[in-house]
Amino acid sequence: MAKKFYDPQECVGFMTYTTSRLLSATLHRYMEKMGLELTSEQWGMLVQLFNRGNIHQEEITRASGVDKSTTSRSLGLMERRGLIVRNTDPADTRRKILSLTPKAQAIKEDSLQAVQNALAQALKGVDPKERRICLQVLGQVKKNLQELITRSDE
Repeated sequence: MAKKFYDPQECVGFMTYTTSRLLSATLHRYMEKMGLELTSEQWGMLVQLFNRGNIHQEEITRASGVDKSTTSRSLGLMERRGLIVRNTDPADTRRKILSLTPKAQAIKEDSLQAVQNALAQALKGVDPKERRICLQVLGQVKKNLQELITRSDE
């Protein structure tokens, strides 16, 4: 048997990418079961608004870790579905302030339940101590990459 050229199962990047995609698909299923039309990306954006209140669109982009056009597309869809409103910032007409609608507030608890169900499924059999270690490692990897990107942008 030939030696493997490269084992993606031993690569942090491959494992986080495929795990993220599987978790997103699982979350989507749980959202659908609750009658919600939300992607994991959209839910992450709503969480920022649930936690922080009215914020600028750029803040959602930064917090989500996606590019401006992806953020804009997702927010546009959420706006058409009546979950958010985008208002022009009176202090700077180039900027948009995002606000939740009553419809978004109404799905807050159900969407959280869907997320908790998806995470319970994903973390089945994982010791809480191992989970904390995993989060610490991923947090450090994220910090390292954010620093690299920030330095590259300067």
